[in-house]
Amino acid sequence: MLRFLPLPVVLTWAGLSLVGVAAALCHLHILPLDSVEAAEANLRMLWPFWIASTMGWAALTALWLVLRRGAGVGPGGGGWATVVILGVAVAARIIVATVGEPALSDDIHRYAFDGGNLAHGINPYTVRPQERLDDAHRTERWPGEADLLPRMNNPDMTTIYLPTSQWVFGVTELFRPGAQRAMFTALDVAVIALILVALRGAGRSPWWAALYAWHPLPLAEIAGSGHQESLGVLLLLAVLVLADRAPGRVWAWTGLLAASALVKPVVLPVAAFVLKGQRWQAWALSLAVGVVVCAALAAPLWLTDDGEPLKRLLDSADRFRLKWAHFGGVYEPLLWTIEQLRPGWTNDQQEVLARRICLAVVAAIVAGVWWRGPQSLWSRTRWIMATMVLLSPTAHPWYLLWALAMVPMAMGSVTWLASLTLPWGYAAWCHVDADGTPGWGVPAWVMVIAYAPIYAALAFEASRRLVNRGR
Repeated sequence: MLRFLPLPVVLTWAGLSLVGVAAALCHLHILPLDSVEAAEANLRMLWPFWIASTMGWAALTALWLVLRRGAGVGPGGGGWATVVILGVAVAARIIVATVGEPALSDDIHRYAFDGGNLAHGINPYTVRPQERLDDAHRTERWPGEADLLPRMNNPDMTTIYLPTSQWVFGVTELFRPGAQRAMFTALDVAVIALILVALRGAGRSPWWAALYAWHPLPLAEIAGSGHQESLGVLLLLAVLVLADRAPGRVWAWTGLLAASALVKPVVLPVAAFVLKGQRWQAWALSLAVGVVVCAALAAPLWLTDDGEPLKRLLDSADRFRLKWAHFGGVYEPLLWTIEQLRPGWTNDQQEVLARRICLAVVAAIVAGVWWRGPQSLWSRTRWIMATMVLLSPTAHPWYLLWALAMVPMAMGSVTWLASLTLPWGYAAWCHVDADGTPGWGVPAWVMVIAYAPIYAALAFEASRRLVNRGR
């Protein structure tokens, strides 16, 4: 029924829903989870955000159905459509980034701390915030350091963020201290602009871009919390646009992909998708360019002081690799199963096996998508980016932005449903254990209602592909 609604009605619905999401984010304030009262207060704060996000997602789902029907599919009228899409998206982001606070995540404080260190000539990979806090004789090494030190999570660990991100953190703090959220919000607007470029090149309606530009997820996670994902996503989109138009320009798209991989390495399989069918010389050139770009970005930060910065990074990464887990839709049930089957093992052994199984499944899916997956580079990339999230031990909502940015060019029901349900993992901010004490965790019933629709859609898509292949 929704697909028969007129396009102007659906666009009005989507735009007003985005206003509701922005209003909810501007009033969102999350308390530290140190009491039952704080958990209850956080729940009262989260409900308006979840409801507004659901309304926005429903409106964009209606827009998807209308566009599938053929309304506004052609590129005609693209000028005013582009102005409306960008105008609404930019206005909502400015309001949230200037009025609201980074309530759902405190990662942005680490960005500012790392950037402040780098801007003042201090290698961020050599600094543990806790060491600075424990120093009774410390003085501020740069303006604002003392304010940031007590605000970061995991202060006993060296930063986990990779070199491309570090250079952007540092440049931002050098020219505009405290503007990390503004920087990544601006990069998110650039993501929208690049999506519009890709749609124009494909001869598709610019209204498809609203599926990302007006979606609650990037508004909450980038303009709201200031996450760095927009940097990596922008570089990845540039790779796809360039590879679509000139796949033979290996040096150009490989350089962009290498920079994106040094935001998050999950993008590396995209190189194999672009190179599929090309000669071995192209593969060799891509490898060489990737190594050179990565070395140029990483060596000044990692290979000083006899490699001590890299050692500290690897120590932090090892802790994340073994123990970090939150809301993993495959990982957590798998770990529970291993615990039942191997109760005599240590927790470390159980965790390692669960993570290795998830990694093996990811590798199998990457190989399957490369070998017999969809022909579209955008669809292949979306599949892999979504797979990385669904099989990760930690499935934060902002991780899905890498897949969601593909949706205007290659819609997928699994990614689309996950964009609605993964933010329910913020229920951890209001979780109370059975004994009445607050504690970071997500109830099993929230896991079920969040992931059941996702895996039902995945099963439906798989069965449909099998039927079509049989035909």
